[in-house]
Amino acid sequence: MVHKKIKSVLTSEDLLKHASIMFIFSVLASICNYAFQVYMGRALGPKDYGIFGSLFAISYMLYLITATIQTTGARYVSKFVGEKHEYEINNFFRSALKRMALLGIILFLGLLFVSNWVSSFLKIGSIDPIIILGSTLLFSTLLPVNLGVIQGLEKFKSLGLTNLVLFSSKLMIGVLLVYIGFGVNGAIAALVFGTIFALIFSFIPIRSYLKKPDIRNHSFNFLNLYKYSIPTLIAMFCYSVPANVDVIMAKHFFSDYDAGIYVAVSVLGKIMIFLPGAIVDAMFPKVSKRYSEKKGTVHLLNLSLLYTGLGTGILAALFWFFPSQIIEIPFGAEYIGAAPLIQLYGLTTLFFSLTVVIMRFNLAIHNTKYVYLLLSFTILEVGLLSVFNKDPMEMIRVLLVVNVVLFIASYLYVKLNINFLKNANGVNNKYVN
Repeated sequence: MVHKKIKSVLTSEDLLKHASIMFIFSVLASICNYAFQVYMGRALGPKDYGIFGSLFAISYMLYLITATIQTTGARYVSKFVGEKHEYEINNFFRSALKRMALLGIILFLGLLFVSNWVSSFLKIGSIDPIIILGSTLLFSTLLPVNLGVIQGLEKFKSLGLTNLVLFSSKLMIGVLLVYIGFGVNGAIAALVFGTIFALIFSFIPIRSYLKKPDIRNHSFNFLNLYKYSIPTLIAMFCYSVPANVDVIMAKHFFSDYDAGIYVAVSVLGKIMIFLPGAIVDAMFPKVSKRYSEKKGTVHLLNLSLLYTGLGTGILAALFWFFPSQIIEIPFGAEYIGAAPLIQLYGLTTLFFSLTVVIMRFNLAIHNTKYVYLLLSFTILEVGLLSVFNKDPMEMIRVLLVVNVVLFIASYLYVKLNINFLKNANGVNNKYVN
């Protein structure tokens, strides 16, 4: 009896099934991504790899911030489905594409304006790779719109395939451009081409929603979306900055060699982010849909934390017990100095990954007040890294302490707000607790 009940909970809402689909595609995409990173690390060497890594971190931060529209879009599309208002999706889709295209142009021009300052801060001799990086924004602002619609419709295979196209095309083009001698510029240009190919592919499963808006929904009200997007933007900012600002600061504070070593550690540590990424991609629309239907959602949070903790815990253990092999096998003996760093960095990413699950859960139930807890810790982390940066190990210790405390505070926040969750889902629902 107990066994059947546990099995029923674990398989409820097909979370495990859909998370498994996303996980398979995430593994394939991460293989391409890490093959790309490893090739760049070996082909460019620590010095140029430090340059590439810092610029890649900037692009990742900008992408995740613009990816607010994916989270927002997924929530609204799943809400439309849950409320049987699917006719509203096409108008939202078309309008969002227009707005994000304009945002992409503005961001591109803004990065051009500060390109000399960025080059000076990161100690890069040319602004060419920064200009190439900026051109990515013209397309990476559109891609999250498509991904949000795909995710909200729970087309998980299409979502996974699009991510696979993004990383596989980036790998193939990047290897080619660097091999024929374009160096850092070629590596950055691969990000542009990969985004273009993924954007084109992402239109295929949702092309029917580009038709003329349904007369019942002549104009989508974006005001409510903007109100939701602001705290979501803060949340994505608090996700992207802690995951990348340390790489940028390492390039600023450390020698070229130490910065390259730190980039290698960061790249390997981010393997752990892919697993919760697959889980929350499956969790988010399900939680949002059940929330709109006044059904329980907390059990989905607990399941997501369980799956994430098991997966990332295994990886953290491997990082701890086999640091030299994990560094040397992909990057080579040139990077062996990173071995002591990877042990603590693995633990840091473990706790950060668990916090990401809690963050996305709160956004799915529209509990946007949680983002201010994230924001306070993000500001604290940046401030501490600005002070404690005498060497890479000191920076990682700061990251570990901040992320452990943040996860504990985040989980306590959910537990202490259980009454809010009950009211949101219905007091008598058995899944609330």
